Amino acid sequence: MILAMVRHGQTYYNAAGIVQGRVNIPLNQTGKKQSRDLANIFTNQEIQFDLIASSPLSRALETAFIISKKMRYNQPIRVEHQFVERDFFHLDELPVGDAMPLVRQKNYKFDGYEDDQLLINRVVSAALKLADAYENKKVLLVTHSHVIKALRVYIDPKKYAFTDLVNNTDVIYFEIIDKQIRIVE
Repeated sequence: MILAMVRHGQTYYNAAGIVQGRVNIPLNQTGKKQSRDLANIFTNQEIQFDLIASSPLSRALETAFIISKKMRYNQPIRVEHQFVERDFFHLDELPVGDAMPLVRQKNYKFDGYEDDQLLINRVVSAALKLADAYENKKVLLVTHSHVIKALRVYIDPKKYAFTDLVNNTDVIYFEIIDKQIRIVE
């Protein structure tokens, strides 16, 4: 399976530098435009997907919907709950500058907070299940920054880190064959 993971378009919280986590914040006008622009890139490059899926959070679903309409994708968007953003718990709705120094600490733990290893385990398991269900297919999955980072860190923790930047509507391609996941450069 080829898995194209897309970070959702920009939200008001992104623009203001506030941690969203699982807080359900919609796209702002910039995020809607980013989603349309990405769909245009896919269309202009004649990129097609067998499935468009999304995290259950509205910012991801709205991004997926905008892309699917623009690409004339005529199937339902599959909601994939296991690709919801990291549970930042007590850090939700704090300024990024206050929360990220904690998140970036190696092995940071706090009751209720989804630590790096829990997040990686959840995302890898979900990616492998998706690959089993959509073997030899090309899947577009709209998700969140830390979900994408988790899969990259799993693949190569020396090259990738949770401190890496994944911008709104960035696309990272993965290939999953025989339960092996790799990044497609």
